Amino acid sequence: MLTALNIEDRRGRGLYRAIHALRRNRIRTAHHYCDSAAVKWVTYEQYRRRVSWGSLDRFIKGERRNILCPPDLRLPEEAGYRRFVSSELSERLCENAALMLTRRLRDRRLRVALFDRSGERLGLCRYLADDCGVLDVVTDAVSEYLDEADALLCDKGAVVRVHRCADILSSADLVIAPAMIEVRLPAKPSSLILTGSHPTTPQNGVAVYDYFIELPAKYKAIKPPFLDDTYFASALYTLARAHEIGAYQFRYCSDGVTVHTPDSLTQLFLKLLSAQNNAGTA
Repeated sequence: MLTALNIEDRRGRGLYRAIHALRRNRIRTAHHYCDSAAVKWVTYEQYRRRVSWGSLDRFIKGERRNILCPPDLRLPEEAGYRRFVSSELSERLCENAALMLTRRLRDRRLRVALFDRSGERLGLCRYLADDCGVLDVVTDAVSEYLDEADALLCDKGAVVRVHRCADILSSADLVIAPAMIEVRLPAKPSSLILTGSHPTTPQNGVAVYDYFIELPAKYKAIKPPFLDDTYFASALYTLARAHEIGAYQFRYCSDGVTVHTPDSLTQLFLKLLSAQNNAGTA
């Protein structure tokens, strides 16, 4: 069961604060269900100065390490409370964005590179190979990717080149790195980098890492009003086995400054490609 917590500050100000201090803090709960997802809403009405986390414990129970709550809610980590955070859905949306671009521009002979040190994106590699003339993969799981490259060459005639060194990224138009980027990739400034989390260090190219989806109506009916759609969808996907959400296309994405739709992201990529071509002929 997913447990969502919100604390409503009802202490008021001035005279109202003194009046509300006479009231006891109160806890409300509600349960909502949809398919395999069960969500418990826990609302703490705070009239007095302190939140009684001990009182909340019996409602939170074993979910204290995966609490769904607003980002500004301060949880007592010393008591084992942790806000749910996961990049699994974001990484899948990053993959979907990459497939969308390569399919839309399959006739442009894109230079595409997949950055996957851990070797977890073999399935993505197979889909990307459908729309790339040549796909470069940078990985530490060299043997696994070499086996996949042989299979793709036999099955589809697709060419996948496997590299341990990341220098090949400097020639890529599109760099796909679903997992968090923790190093500065040797990409060119005019490249588009799709990743599933905010990179921990600035990148040379345009790095898109934030994805937002439209939550289906059936899940909106069970979403707590104090959570945003994409965060709640992430919990459904990761904790409630609502894996169909992983097939959705993003509605908006962002590099932290500019927000894009699928169409405007495609146009951005075309402008970057044009800039590369102009630089090459200058």
